[in-house]
Amino acid sequence: MSREEDDAVALVRVYCGLASADPADRSASAGSALTSAVVDDAGRLLHVCEIGDDPAGYAQLVTLLVERSGGPSGAAIAADSDDHTVTSLLSAAGRPLAIADDDSVDDFAERFADDDSLEEMQSPQAERRAVGLARALQAGALSAVTLPAPRDLAGYKQVLAAHAALASGRHSAAVALREVLRELYPAALRAYLDPAEPVPLAVLDALPEPGMLSGTVARGRDVAVAADAVAAHLAADGIADAGEIEEAVTALRVAISETPRRTTVNRALTSAVAETVRQAVASVRACDAGCEALVGALSARVTTPAPAPGRRAAARRGEPVDELPGLTPAGSGLRAVRQAEPGPAPSGGRRSRPEPVSGAT
Repeated sequence: MSREEDDAVALVRVYCGLASADPADRSASAGSALTSAVVDDAGRLLHVCEIGDDPAGYAQLVTLLVERSGGPSGAAIAADSDDHTVTSLLSAAGRPLAIADDDSVDDFAERFADDDSLEEMQSPQAERRAVGLARALQAGALSAVTLPAPRDLAGYKQVLAAHAALASGRHSAAVALREVLRELYPAALRAYLDPAEPVPLAVLDALPEPGMLSGTVARGRDVAVAADAVAAHLAADGIADAGEIEEAVTALRVAISETPRRTTVNRALTSAVAETVRQAVASVRACDAGCEALVGALSARVTTPAPAPGRRAAARRGEPVDELPGLTPAGSGLRAVRQAEPGPAPSGGRRSRPEPVSGAT
């Protein structure tokens, strides 16, 4: 899918599924992780990725949902457990959330699988479960509601709201940067699929005008020498490793040589173009810095719960959930979601391809 197609689907209603890997299937060093899957109104799979079960993973998920839905609250979310840090933060932020038990999640993974997609059928079980949860929301088999904020996270609602605002602003700033580059620096769009990623942002901040890499520069220095100097400077700043930065600079240089220079952008406008690109880049980076500050504050104060005493882990071991320590309303932070009475099962087995469902979830 091209970037233009991504932009075209960015404003539709989306649904997200969160599935945790069975602790028995993961090494102890792998840490706690969740698999997230996002589908659109027609059930088409838009994105699958793994996130950490911590404030950083929450921030990554929020950014993904903002990019796909065009706003901070345009997505419903379903999870396979209520004992995750990410689900607790989602609940504290007031996002629509549904919790499903293991049997239902396995059923959704089977019922809503796309038999026509070999890649999806051969994907890991956690991915299949996440996709099944997302499509269960889209099909109406699950309903996401706003849960009460966990008691221990109620004081962070303003922080989470501010983070959502910055994530939405960052998305708008990235769109503005792309449009600025489209008009003034088209070679950058040829070089970078996403110019709002950290390395392209750093390169464009250092080289905001294509003339800086096209032909010789001041005092007769060769272009390659200037490019090497920029790459070395960015690597010294810790933006990324030297090889990755050199590759990004080289891609920009090649794109500049292959892109005809706009006749309207003459030498009189060169400084204005450079300043405009720098300010557009700075806008994206300012939102990133604000989000990092808020996520850092959450990470310093939010403790990731151990997976052992969780409801899902206890159910797998066959232990009584009510007798587990730390699962009282004051200790868990999340209230148990009463399962709805089973309604009429959707007709048919696995669907060969996702179909849109009328009405809002």
